[in-house]
Amino acid sequence: MRVIRHDRNHPFVVKLGDVPGFAQVAGDSTKAKDFQLHLCACGLSKHKPFCDGSHMHTQDEEEGKIFVYDEEQKREEVAGEEAVEVLESLPNEYE
Repeated sequence: MRVIRHDRNHPFVVKLGDVPGFAQVAGDSTKAKDFQLHLCACGLSKHKPFCDGSHMHTQDEEEGKIFVYDEEQKREEVAGEEAVEVLESLPNEYE
């Protein structure tokens, strides 16, 4: 089982033309300046850090509920003691 914690159900979009200094690298290339990177914000992408569209599985999640996804991206809601165990098992990435 893999626990995914996210606050978004769509990717972060980085427009390269908006990145400071990128215009100097891209030169006159409008195509390069208009290029966008879509970065995974749901945690389900198999191509992290890039989005692969897996966030579509999260579109109908209800606010305030906890879901876990298995490796095949099958979703299961957890509640009560099971939810407490899931939340306590999350690593603290800031330690």
